[in-house]
Amino acid sequence: MTKQNFATKNIFKTEMLLAVCIFLLIPVEVSATCVVNAGVIDCTGGTLGTTIVTNATFDNYPPNVTAIHLSNNDIEYISSNTFDKFYNLLDLNISHNNITYLEPNVLEYKRKLETFDASFNKIEKLPNNLFRDTFSLINIDLKVNNIRDIEPNVFHKNLINLQNVNLSNNSLTYFEPWPYIPEVPYNDHIDLIFDLRNNLIFSFKNSMNWTYNLREPYEYQVYLQNNNITKYKDDMILQYHPGYTGDVLTEFLTYYINFTGNPVICDCEVYNLVSRLHNSFFLYLRVDSYRYRCGSPSHLASQDFFHNIELSEFVCNKTDKCPPGCVCQERPHINAMVVNCTGTGLTTLPEELPEERFGRIHLHLDNNNIQHFTRKNYTSKIVNLTISNNKLSYFSSDARTSMKNLAYLDISGNSLSFVPKEMQSMSFDKTIVTGNPFQCDCNMTWMKEWINVSPGATDRDIECNFDGKYKKIRDITRELLLCTFEGIAIGLSIGLGSLLAVVIGVAITAKRCPYETKVLVFRFFGIHPRDKYKVDTDTNKEHDVYISFDIEDIQVRQWVKTVFLKKLEEESKRKYKIFCPGRDGSVGDDEATDLITNMNKSRRIVILLSPGYFEQQMRIFESDQAEVEHNATGDANCRVIYLLWNYRMKKNLEQEPWKSRAEGKRILCPDDKFFWHKMRYELPFKTV
Repeated sequence: MTKQNFATKNIFKTEMLLAVCIFLLIPVEVSATCVVNAGVIDCTGGTLGTTIVTNATFDNYPPNVTAIHLSNNDIEYISSNTFDKFYNLLDLNISHNNITYLEPNVLEYKRKLETFDASFNKIEKLPNNLFRDTFSLINIDLKVNNIRDIEPNVFHKNLINLQNVNLSNNSLTYFEPWPYIPEVPYNDHIDLIFDLRNNLIFSFKNSMNWTYNLREPYEYQVYLQNNNITKYKDDMILQYHPGYTGDVLTEFLTYYINFTGNPVICDCEVYNLVSRLHNSFFLYLRVDSYRYRCGSPSHLASQDFFHNIELSEFVCNKTDKCPPGCVCQERPHINAMVVNCTGTGLTTLPEELPEERFGRIHLHLDNNNIQHFTRKNYTSKIVNLTISNNKLSYFSSDARTSMKNLAYLDISGNSLSFVPKEMQSMSFDKTIVTGNPFQCDCNMTWMKEWINVSPGATDRDIECNFDGKYKKIRDITRELLLCTFEGIAIGLSIGLGSLLAVVIGVAITAKRCPYETKVLVFRFFGIHPRDKYKVDTDTNKEHDVYISFDIEDIQVRQWVKTVFLKKLEEESKRKYKIFCPGRDGSVGDDEATDLITNMNKSRRIVILLSPGYFEQQMRIFESDQAEVEHNATGDANCRVIYLLWNYRMKKNLEQEPWKSRAEGKRILCPDDKFFWHKMRYELPFKTV
């Protein structure tokens, strides 16, 4: 090569290099449509002149540009290879066009891309892998499109630099945990803002199977204002944290979701969240951020349900299986279903009630024409029953027994001549029975003690009809009504008018009821037709009776105090010395040692079996020790006496070890006829 040729070539290279520098640094009009300025290809303002953009569109443009602006054209389609050669892109703006779809690979290998703006188009769907390689993305703007669907892999964990995603003013109908998928730094004090305002979102989904992995500080801001969210359920949030048993409010706040401006139905589903807010220090923190207002029902519309509505207002009306004319509501503030059938013309009990989740029912049947109250498949769930001012003439014992958790009962203003004895399992002061034509009869004398156990009750003076006259039930005795043996004896004496008739009556009774005859003989003549037990003459025994009972049950405790002890210690002609653990136990002593000592010093041991007795370890221990004392006496006797709180307790004696314990022992019940005479007959013989 000649020196001249060599020089010519060097000059050519120099000129080419200068041309490239001028191209990059000085605005140069490359075509009639676009301008390249400082590394930016600017094709804005409708100058592009085509509706379809491919890689050929940019054949004559340098590959090392950092920005391409294609806004305000009439672009309808961009092929997947359009930007293949632009590896240094930092900013891509395709906003304000007519694009309906983005190819999955349109941003392939754009690892430096920081800003992507496709707002103000007609995009309907975001396909999987759209942002697969864009690890440096900071801002994504897709507002004002027609986006209805976002496939699961659009937002992925490697988008660690994201700070703003704008999907507002689209057509999304659901929310997925898109904001929480990118594993953005959680301690850089930069929030990831995910804007979903002004869509059509009404449901929360988790088809992405994301589970909670948020850490403090919670650097997320999710905007869901002005969508169609009408329902709030705890499951909306908790589906992202399976197995979570903590406070749903804490979980809700963790996600930093703002869904103000949605037409939320303020019903029982919102209760959990609101009640927890009321009990937390968040109630008056960031108040303006939590101005959530009701969309319905109409009487709560536009009210701030976090701050201005009472918790009792959050109810759910149930219509399925709700009796005609009745109102059935789930009311979480009282943890119950309330069924109000007041004044609906019912003549019988509803056959069924709506399904409910609390297991507790408040049933109001006042001012109807119901005649019988019997057991139904829902009666076991009733905790509050009002059935006043009906025509009720019968209240089933079985129905009352099934209502184990009944806390309040109003049967006033009916036609009841008596109520079942099972009523006494509930305090009298929690029961309203006034306005019923009660008859003074032997089957209702138990009501006297029931009333007396509640001295503060307002209806203690209820009356019954006694031969045309009215007497206070708490003054009625079995003796007055001739319900006892002495009453029968007197009746026989008056009716037959001769000693012979009495003798004949006693003889017949003795043959048919030998035990009752012995009790009668002891009652009238003080004769105890049996050998004295050695234990009764043991001078080392300080107590006549040791009574074991469920001290935790207020009804049982009151009965022992106001009835059992009073009858045998104060009102009996033969007064007994009774050791009552709750009353006479030594202060500070070991309870087990104390009961063993005093049980050993007692001639009789009375065990009162009530429902709670079988569930307390100390009472079981007490009954075991009673067996030890009984077996240690030596001579055959009834040292241990079992009292049944009611006859239902008999089933407990059909199983071991109680079956063996009860064998051969006297078993009594306060419901028995002549109970107190039998009780005194079984206690140590005492002269008057």
